[in-house]
Amino acid sequence: MRKTGLRITNKEVTCESLNELVSGHGVLRKGLRIAVLQGLLDDASITELSRRHHVSRQGIYLIVGRVNEHGLHGLDEEKHPGRPGQLNPELRNELYNVLAKPPHMSGYMQSRWDGPLLGRYLEEHHNIRLGHSQLNRWLHALGFTLQRGRQAFTKADPHKQEQFVADVKKTSRMQ
Repeated sequence: MRKTGLRITNKEVTCESLNELVSGHGVLRKGLRIAVLQGLLDDASITELSRRHHVSRQGIYLIVGRVNEHGLHGLDEEKHPGRPGQLNPELRNELYNVLAKPPHMSGYMQSRWDGPLLGRYLEEHHNIRLGHSQLNRWLHALGFTLQRGRQAFTKADPHKQEQFVADVKKTSRMQ
């Protein structure tokens, strides 16, 4: 039985929705770490805290270890290991402006931008070497898609092509 009449009546506020909110990044994630520490200070078991906050037992040990080592600064987001990204805002803006124009305006003898050409541009102008997949990811991150050229039949007769299209339209109406 509850000791207080205070209740949450909004249907959007559930344990699941709060857990989803707290499991994000940044300030909310820091709140989760604080809740775990408060539980430890209130003598809650690690298993109980792990289930309540959906944090692994090892995760709780890591939080406590960082706090013991760095104090309250241990609650902040830790830097992720790995090589930092090279697509900074200045380079992003420059590449967007370059890719918005045809390659021949940048001195290349090609009709469209593709991964290898972007790689050549980055290597020549910024001394950045990237693999094929990463170049395609950069193109996508900049809002561009890879376009393939359509095959053009040089010996095709345009009048016969138009007649073929007209015949196909006629037969599709008859069926």
